[in-house]
Amino acid sequence: MVGRDPLEVVILVRIQVPQPTRASTNVNSISCARGAYNMRKKQIVKLLQQDFDRMWGEDGPYSQVNIKEQIRILDDHVSRTFLVVEAEINPFTFEFAQKNRKQFAGDEQVLQLLDFAENRDKFGYVVSAGEVELRDEKSRVWAREQALSMTETIIRLHIFVIETFNLKRGDRMGVILDKTPSDARYVWNEHAGGIEMLGEELWDAETLIGSPSGIINNKMRFFIVLAIEQNADFKKKSATEFAHSLKKISGRLNVDVEDIESFQDHVLILTLIPFDIAPATFVEELLKECGDAIKKPLFQKDYFVSNVKRPTHEQIASFLKQLPLDRDVRMT
Repeated sequence: MVGRDPLEVVILVRIQVPQPTRASTNVNSISCARGAYNMRKKQIVKLLQQDFDRMWGEDGPYSQVNIKEQIRILDDHVSRTFLVVEAEINPFTFEFAQKNRKQFAGDEQVLQLLDFAENRDKFGYVVSAGEVELRDEKSRVWAREQALSMTETIIRLHIFVIETFNLKRGDRMGVILDKTPSDARYVWNEHAGGIEMLGEELWDAETLIGSPSGIINNKMRFFIVLAIEQNADFKKKSATEFAHSLKKISGRLNVDVEDIESFQDHVLILTLIPFDIAPATFVEELLKECGDAIKKPLFQKDYFVSNVKRPTHEQIASFLKQLPLDRDVRMT
């Protein structure tokens, strides 16, 4: 792992790499993988609902490969910019492959992935595919090649899970469904010392209602999506001003910023906001501060906030398509 410059601020640009579509090498390698990992079908092992949830996908395993543009800021100037290639593998796929690594004997890429990936909780198992200083187009070509190689490796892991459990798109075969109602709500019962499903009965005044995404130190976790203006140049100077504005407003409102990810058309911020501060207050003060610093709008006036769970790429794309909003947003 390359050490960072002192006092650096890291701005991440995430690009999800799609499944390869080339008709030659990639398709053949995937076809071979299907044959190599077609295990003897003695009996389909049934999955619990929590196992399926740990795959991250709605009807199968989901992982992602990221090319991040990392801007290293030293003191009051940008020192260097790197392209960092990383993969985030869903916990179920990684741990199941690790337990059955003998099935991948001879597949050096898979075995290296299983040896070097690190467990990073909500981000799953993260493994680096390398980094390169961004100097010219050759740097981008190298990063894309590394990302493509990692993508093919992860696809082989996914195929292993899909064929082992006979999973089919749109059909959760072999899965034991959770019979808990989808609209069930939960509360913390202080007297019982645990979480209970909310029924028709009334709780006493000391009962606390929780947040699905979590509460820490009397602060509620929110996922915030800011849409970048179409003609805005979100690069070195504007990214630095945004970082300064975010630090200023979060400090003023006592908001903890847990994570920031910037993409080509939006920024995703993970925050912990005090109970007495409305999320809209934090977002709108941030937008104003950032606009004043850059002397023009960097983000669109409409934004997305959720305290339920991290929005998926599909949900964010659906939100961005509907901008500017002149009606209630519909999430698909």
